[in-house]
Amino acid sequence: MTRAPGSTPAGRYIRVAVAVVTVPVLIFVFFLGYIVVTDYRPAPTEPGQVLHTPPASATIPVDEPLKITTFNIGYAGLDAGQDFFMDGGTRSRSQSLQQTLTNMDGILSFITTNNADIYALQEVDRRSSRSFDTDQVAMITQAVGEEYGAWFAWNYRAKWVPVPLTNPMGYANSGLLTLSRYYSSRTTRYALPGDEPIPKRYFDLKRAVLQNVFPTGNGKELYFINLHLSAFDEGGRIRAQQVAFLIDHIRSLYKQGHYIVLAGDWNHLLDVTFTDRYTDPLPDWVAILPETLLKLDFTLAFDPDVNTVRDNAAPYAAGTTFETIIDGFFVSNNISVLETTTTDLSFRHSDHNPVTVTLRLEG
Repeated sequence: MTRAPGSTPAGRYIRVAVAVVTVPVLIFVFFLGYIVVTDYRPAPTEPGQVLHTPPASATIPVDEPLKITTFNIGYAGLDAGQDFFMDGGTRSRSQSLQQTLTNMDGILSFITTNNADIYALQEVDRRSSRSFDTDQVAMITQAVGEEYGAWFAWNYRAKWVPVPLTNPMGYANSGLLTLSRYYSSRTTRYALPGDEPIPKRYFDLKRAVLQNVFPTGNGKELYFINLHLSAFDEGGRIRAQQVAFLIDHIRSLYKQGHYIVLAGDWNHLLDVTFTDRYTDPLPDWVAILPETLLKLDFTLAFDPDVNTVRDNAAPYAAGTTFETIIDGFFVSNNISVLETTTTDLSFRHSDHNPVTVTLRLEG
């Protein structure tokens, strides 16, 4: 009797082996195709989202103190007890919904009592797996109330981030949130240059800045830029491109006579004296600011006495965990910097500490 092809035990083993290899490959191919087709592709320049705006009469005063705070809230998931897989840890999500809400309570407590005129917030989630679907934009805007205008821009929209494999980040929807007591006539999202290699670019942030234009009491305008530059790009190639973009952008604005403030998470070492005091190699996520930026007619404003960020390779241990300063401000020289202070929150609810600058627009 002649057996049908593949009906022998050996043939059945071969079919099973082929299926075992083929099915996962097909699943991966379809998954990657889905990710590519649904990839978030913002235009180089887009309007920012206007969530709420104060009346047009609320203009920024000149020759009076203006208080501005920047705070990377770490999607309310990077509290002191957390690590992060990109830093060498194992986790990509907040510990739990309850911990996320606890972190948000601490973040909101700071924001609502700090009494800044303008806030630049980064890593604010709008329903992501990593933060248990909390709409942090809604939570923050509700907490500050209608006294503050609110403007938002996406910089992270991924259908599914499959790493780390044992506990993947999942879907991500996050961005930049600017709050202000003052009226903004225009808001724009500018895409930052630099693409990660394929396939990483389909799972990574689409870096951008959120620019708001605020009329002032003397008829001029303040250009306020909320930024969060790249991290984890080996050699700092992408960050260098982004800083070059910012230099060209603000140089042009400054020549037109505008007031300019850049605020946010630079992912660059702001305290240039740090390398003289630190003997070990800097972590890969810390880059050095290019000298070309520092040669502009601008002032770099930060608090040298309190660190703004910690390493996330392991849960935070004071005195052991690497800390440095990467959050702060870059201010055009037609603005006086009166004071810059970092509020030491001991990284209880975010892997960053908030930084506040008091400025005065010179008339």
